[in-house]
Amino acid sequence: MKSKFLICPVIVGSVLLLPAVVFAEADKEELKRTTIESEEGMNHTETIENAKQYIEEHLADSFAGLYIDREEKQSGIVVLMFIEPIADEHRQALKTFAEQPEDLEIREVDYTEEQLIEKQKEIDGDGFEYDNFTIYHTGVDIITGKVVVGIDPLNEENVQYLHDKYGEELVEIVEGEQATTLEMKTMDNVMENDKEVTTQQGEERNFFQKIIDTIKGWFS
Repeated sequence: MKSKFLICPVIVGSVLLLPAVVFAEADKEELKRTTIESEEGMNHTETIENAKQYIEEHLADSFAGLYIDREEKQSGIVVLMFIEPIADEHRQALKTFAEQPEDLEIREVDYTEEQLIEKQKEIDGDGFEYDNFTIYHTGVDIITGKVVVGIDPLNEENVQYLHDKYGEELVEIVEGEQATTLEMKTMDNVMENDKEVTTQQGEERNFFQKIIDTIKGWFS
């Protein structure tokens, strides 16, 4: 009889634990789904995909690029850029892809992202070492519509040289710094350091052992 009473709590306990496990897994899946939806909402994934498909069908020739502006809203505003005005029907159609009309903005710019990339390639192709300065980095800033060129030293003469060479409208000159790398500790270096420490410790033990042996010799 005792064995029956001993078994019953185990069975009941197991039955009670199963729903908790199921609920925990369900909560985990719900959290994962909520996280994915939140990330997609922050990145406006669906809005951008629908807008790009519409642009490809109707406005490909004037499309300049897009980005998410988070300065005014943490969730961001999708900014679509065109090199010429677009018709109101297209403007309204694009607005419908956003959850709220104010979450999508249309701007006119002078150059497409492709044109900026081509200018960057031109600058890179001419090399980075000049007589009076060095180019340390180049990059495309689609927000300002410029190719950013970092040089050192940065002074009026060097800036004017690059503007004369590549134009002022597409190129912004800033101060550049030479990239540095942190010293990497390889396994060989670590092992070598450990070996040196071990050798030093061994030498110290031998020294003290000799002293001990000498003292013992005095009393033998």
